Amino acid sequence: AAYAAFANQGKSVHPVMVLDVKDESGKTIWQPDPPRGDQVIDPRVAWLINDILSDNLARAPTFTTHSILQIGRPAAAKTGTTTDWHDNWTVGFTPDLVVGVWAGNADNRAMVKVSGISGAAPIWHDLMLEMLKGKPERAFTAPDGLTRVEVCIESGLLPNPNCPHRREEWFIAGTEPTESCAQH
Repeated sequence: AAYAAFANQGKSVHPVMVLDVKDESGKTIWQPDPPRGDQVIDPRVAWLINDILSDNLARAPTFTTHSILQIGRPAAAKTGTTTDWHDNWTVGFTPDLVVGVWAGNADNRAMVKVSGISGAAPIWHDLMLEMLKGKPERAFTAPDGLTRVEVCIESGLLPNPNCPHRREEWFIAGTEPTESCAQH
């Protein structure tokens, strides 16, 4: 539910156990009321988190550019591994689906160097592909109030003419840097 708020533009999501009840002819005889999601995160912040967690190039130094976290459509994901190799997990989402996977031993024995990317992530990847099969691809929709600004990669400030490495970054309007890089 916590990650679902990011996928849902900052609105809370209340998981539902039963989607509907149908009679023997397939007619729906009961459905729960649609859950009302409260705005719990600024939609701009939720979108920035989605952008960070779906940035394949940012995770390339650790996961390579051919990461198992790529599912052929926009998706955000986070992996984790305990320092003692007992647990690892991957939680990831698209605008339509959130899936969390835990991997570990039921008796709490440590795994042999199995991390979130090598343990839980392949399971997450395959589940996402199967569950999204035949569903339309949707991108995370950027809300109003965001701006994209070129910055110096090293300082995070506005690049001066001598800054060798630059990239565009997203900011909530009014929070973008105003000072120029003094490192170069």
